[in-house]
Amino acid sequence: SKLISIKFKDLLEKHFSEWHKLNEYASQLNISPDYLNATLKSGIGKTAKELIQQRIILEAKRLGLHTELSGKEIAFKLGFEDPSHFSKFYKNSERQSFAEFKLNLEKEFIK
Repeated sequence: SKLISIKFKDLLEKHFSEWHKLNEYASQLNISPDYLNATLKSGIGKTAKELIQQRIILEAKRLGLHTELSGKEIAFKLGFEDPSHFSKFYKNSERQSFAEFKLNLEKEFIK
């Protein structure tokens, strides 16, 4: 199971901006999505979906902090065909919109 976790994390690092679904990772590992989730949950304490979402959010924040890209440009860069889908995804995860995140960053730097 440790090997599955390592292989999953490698795949996640390479493909998080194109693969957003659990089954894409599971099929690449030749295991069922349920088995992948159970393995990660018991080993790391999080499901594959949670880890995928966290990685996408981390990259969105990184791009928001270190680039001049707009939210729409970041959405496309992270594999979202519809920027409004990225906005919903971000807000569901972070309890604030990406625009609010960017605004708060700007306020921090102005201080």
